[in-house]
Amino acid sequence: MSIPRKRRSTGKVTIADVAQLAGVGTMTVSRALRTPEQVSDKLREKIEAAVHELGYMPNLAASALASASSHTIAMVVPNLAEAGCSEMFAGLQQILQPAGYQIMLAESQHRVEQEEKLLETLLASNIAAAILLSVEHSTTVRQWLKNASIPVMEMGAIRSDPIDMNIGIDNVAAMYELTEMLIQRGYQNIGLLCANQEQWIFQQHLHGWYKAMLRHHMSPNRVINAALPPIFLPARRNCRSFYWRGRSWTRWYAYRMSWPAARYTSANDGGSKFRTI
Repeated sequence: MSIPRKRRSTGKVTIADVAQLAGVGTMTVSRALRTPEQVSDKLREKIEAAVHELGYMPNLAASALASASSHTIAMVVPNLAEAGCSEMFAGLQQILQPAGYQIMLAESQHRVEQEEKLLETLLASNIAAAILLSVEHSTTVRQWLKNASIPVMEMGAIRSDPIDMNIGIDNVAAMYELTEMLIQRGYQNIGLLCANQEQWIFQQHLHGWYKAMLRHHMSPNRVINAALPPIFLPARRNCRSFYWRGRSWTRWYAYRMSWPAARYTSANDGGSKFRTI
């Protein structure tokens, strides 16, 4: 006859330890922690005292799996160093934290396949919602998010067939208006430098750029699409290389580039010809 062995202790305080100290059942402790309004004040205070004394930390991942939901919102950004990402994260934190939600931040590095790997892991954690600072995803990711039945927000550009909700700008119109403004101010030899980004975004920018330049019978070919990310050192190299290739140009703009890098190049090489957008 085999003798059942006791489960080896992990050394971690469990919900059973809290229940024993408080003199109640584990279900009561679980209810008090998840929905404190469903237990009496006296009982809740006793359980809270036991939790505090033992230093118990609820296993949020296990709770999420058990309840098929969580208070964690996934946020996937292309690059944490890019302008706007940190501001977006801070703004969301201000709204979500007081409501009891936490943000799990991840970086896709402008790669669809990397985003797919990240979301496979995040969705397995039963996230409550997903915020994506991109609208280009693999077919697999789109299907996963649709099947997950959670709120999904795609940001950064307008998409005609969003997964759920979509907030963005018309990149074609934005680039057209910007280029048109420069031309109206009298600049003739204009150049455009774009940092590493998703191909679909670059195509939208080019569409607006070509539309404005050709409308005024100007050459739209002064364009460099850099392979390096828009953080300081790579952006500085991009800006300097771009400057030496276009020294005869009267105005050139760097899109999605590091502002400090562009300003550094402007001060040391380009003078007042360099602007970032």
